[in-house]
Amino acid sequence: MKKIISLFIASIIFSISAFSQKVISGKVVDKIDTQPLIGALILVQSSGNATTTDEQGYFELETESGNDLLTIKYLGYEKRSIDVNANTSDIGIIEMDRAKTTLNEVVVSASPHNYKSTFKGSNFRLSPVTLKNINPISTEEVLRNVPGVNIIGDMGLSNRPNISIRGSWGRRSKKVLLMEDGTPSAPAPYIAPGAYYNPVSDRLTSIEVYKGADMLRFGPNNMYGAVNYITALPPQKPELRVKLVGGQRNYQTGLLSYGGTWNNLGALVEGVYKKFDGFTDNSSVELLNLNAKIFAKLSENQSLYFKVSAQSEDNQASLSSQTPFTFDTDPTQNPLDADQFTMRRYGVDIIHKWLPKSNLSFTSKIYASDFERDWWRQVTAKVKASEVQAYLGETILNNRYSYLNREVFGEEDYVIVGRVQDGRESTTDSRWTYTVSGFKETLDYDWGAFGEKQYLEVGFNFHRETFKDRFLVADSSRWARSGRTTNDLWYRLWSANGYIRNEFNVGKFGVTPIVRIEHVNMYRQDLLSLAQNPSTSGTEEGREPNVYTQFLPGVTVDYRIKNGEFYGSFYQGMIAPSKVFGFLVEQDGIVTNPLAGQSINIDPELSWNREIGWRGTIWKQRIDGQLTYFNNTSRNFYAGGRNEVFEELGKINVQGLEVAIGAEIFKINQHNFRVFGNINVMQSKVLDGKLVDKDLFSQVIHSNSTQNEYIEKVNTKSIR
Repeated sequence: MKKIISLFIASIIFSISAFSQKVISGKVVDKIDTQPLIGALILVQSSGNATTTDEQGYFELETESGNDLLTIKYLGYEKRSIDVNANTSDIGIIEMDRAKTTLNEVVVSASPHNYKSTFKGSNFRLSPVTLKNINPISTEEVLRNVPGVNIIGDMGLSNRPNISIRGSWGRRSKKVLLMEDGTPSAPAPYIAPGAYYNPVSDRLTSIEVYKGADMLRFGPNNMYGAVNYITALPPQKPELRVKLVGGQRNYQTGLLSYGGTWNNLGALVEGVYKKFDGFTDNSSVELLNLNAKIFAKLSENQSLYFKVSAQSEDNQASLSSQTPFTFDTDPTQNPLDADQFTMRRYGVDIIHKWLPKSNLSFTSKIYASDFERDWWRQVTAKVKASEVQAYLGETILNNRYSYLNREVFGEEDYVIVGRVQDGRESTTDSRWTYTVSGFKETLDYDWGAFGEKQYLEVGFNFHRETFKDRFLVADSSRWARSGRTTNDLWYRLWSANGYIRNEFNVGKFGVTPIVRIEHVNMYRQDLLSLAQNPSTSGTEEGREPNVYTQFLPGVTVDYRIKNGEFYGSFYQGMIAPSKVFGFLVEQDGIVTNPLAGQSINIDPELSWNREIGWRGTIWKQRIDGQLTYFNNTSRNFYAGGRNEVFEELGKINVQGLEVAIGAEIFKINQHNFRVFGNINVMQSKVLDGKLVDKDLFSQVIHSNSTQNEYIEKVNTKSIR
């Protein structure tokens, strides 16, 4: 009987306790732009229960009935405490203040808007929610969602993406500024801006694409657009994350990360491994990426950010294995089995922010990277398909070209094969080594006028690059990995650049003028030629310098309306003279190699960029989008494509219309169904210049029809 009474009392106590539990819910957002904060930590003082906000900033957790205290924490924001009484169940929206010491590299917007409102001019952003929902294999998969962007990938993993923005030449993204967490990520942004390094998509939390006048804040190559990859931040609550993915053609992805936030310190360590056998034979890739970051609030007016990363790649990469005939015969064939691309890159960012006053801050950034690559590629020849057997011999043909047996060959059918001389195949190596370092200081000052806050921003950057370009030849075997140096060039560059920007606000109007100044001093040396000259008197002899200063003004005007804004921007952009054309001479419009003693005088490619547009939401915020018209006119134009250059510097006009629309079809509780699409209409025209097509008479074998087409255009002066 006593046991029954004891059980009865225990059940009553349990029932009362269970009954006394209640659920508290709410939403945590940024106070400035009301963006939801993903992963904010919610703590209950009495019970110690904790939870984190979801992708829309919502949370739910149980607490005891009666009065209690909730504490909300989020990296980069001021801690907030909220009293909860017995009658409270839905707290509603909780606005969090950004800490004065917060860095732009730490705060990642989770706003549902597809643009960044603090960037003046057209831009497009892919939010953390968007990236998580897509779960992309590569960055090219998501960049295709951005209006005005055209991209051709590499090996399906975006190892070396070819990004074109508003009609720019897309080869290796050479005319686009690529950044990772706001720092230029190309091996050498001025001398060699090709995208031979690209962050793996698995560690990205957001991507922003800039195309307006505010690009002048970031760096060179701002004529067309910029892509800023934003990497994952330390989570608020310590967590271990594991991701394993597999697929066809031996596709593998593995991610392992651990991180969290402890008081005023956030830390994250990540490792990503990828492997893929490619879409053709002999085209596998293996990649390892490691990175770590720390964010620390040192005091009420100082913070420190540190990031270190490393990436290595081993890739059987061949870009010259197919012709139209072999592709139609069997698109998976790649007989060039000895081609190999290897690379490694190390990078570091250190950022310190100091606030001497509440409305004045200084942000100091030190950045550096070291990059090296070897690309061993078999020397090739183009031969008629009917002559392959006679050229290669039975042994090589049966080993790697047997798929051609029993095929019928036409007169214009060609095959790319390994070149055979004296019965041997050969290989070459393009060996590049880069070092980049720099220091950037940024001043931000908030001041008042016209009853509004005005924002002044001043930045100065000292940047240095070195580039060693060597070419090796091995005549003994296609498998050789050492050879005779036939080219050894040394490039060195330093740049002192800066900008002044002020955001004026008067009522609903905003006017943001910006001015950027670039001073560049670079030189090239032919080390192999100097080594063969016994009269060389010092290491500085033979330097071919190119020194220039460029002034880049711009302005953006915006008018804010309910749920959106209209804007227009006008600025002068530039493409820095790289190793491709930075050491040439222009005289009376004609571009040539310099003669002995002649000074190099090539200036940057320049453009006047104009745009006008709208962005925002309509129909009770169920439809959001952007609409932009742009018109860019470029001059001093030299590089028109991989093998097309302007012998007489060109003048180009590109104009078009970009549209991006997202629509919420229906919403149930915290879940919704959305559709998204974008349209880009563009027209380009050569206004002046003389274009030279090197392909027609050199490495590309044209068919009769393509030759006749080109000759007809020349005769009708369609190509000048």
